[in-house]
Amino acid sequence: MSQLKKEEMIATEEEGEKSAKQQEEEQIDTTPWIFFDYSGTLVDTVRALAESYTAVLGREFTTEEVKSLYKDYPKMAKLAIMRKYKINPLKYLFGGNKKFEAIRKEKFWEKVRAFPGIAEVLMRLKKLTKTKIAIVTHDTEIQDEEKREEILQHFGLPSVFEEVISNKKNKEEVFKNFVAEKGIKKAIFVGDTQFDLELGKSNGFYTIGVTWGFSSREEFDADYIIDDPREMLQIIISLFHQMEQETLHGDPMIR
Repeated sequence: MSQLKKEEMIATEEEGEKSAKQQEEEQIDTTPWIFFDYSGTLVDTVRALAESYTAVLGREFTTEEVKSLYKDYPKMAKLAIMRKYKINPLKYLFGGNKKFEAIRKEKFWEKVRAFPGIAEVLMRLKKLTKTKIAIVTHDTEIQDEEKREEILQHFGLPSVFEEVISNKKNKEEVFKNFVAEKGIKKAIFVGDTQFDLELGKSNGFYTIGVTWGFSSREEFDADYIIDDPREMLQIIISLFHQMEQETLHGDPMIR
């Protein structure tokens, strides 16, 4: 083989390697994301849920029971939950779940609103940072874009969300697939239960636990724990600066 031929082959291989590397880089989303859990983090749903359970079960179902139930739900079997919270399985099997969903929708529309300060934080994040903001939720109603705008406006939330990642039964799997498909490497996950934060931790994201929803400060294993939405903005901007230092190339994350 001539020297010229060898050089041509080496050049072709190098071009192939560069092309593969370029494609890999294009698949990685270097834009920072902020993922917000929905119920208990952005909007206050506890009272509406308590009234929904009370209406269906025929007994008072307290807000503390609601908080406990929703933390048990990901880790307990349905029958175990029914026994613990004195839910009649026959009511659940014979139309009780449909009745609950109908009442829940009605109560949500009447009672649910954004937590004080959340709307301002979201608007300032969108204005001050180059970020993509998304909701991660079991609630599939807000996945439809037209319905979402109506719901967000009614609840008092601004329209700042790039994506809504939702699945009624397995939001963790849907979230995992979404992160992989987008190639997201830099992100912050904000949630009100440890179950939510594990979605962020399992993907190597920073986590912020909020205490105004379903959990107390002692229940969190998070990078940050906050008691007021106004604390969130400074922490997120600080984390963006930190992530920017970790990123060798790309546009600045802070405007």
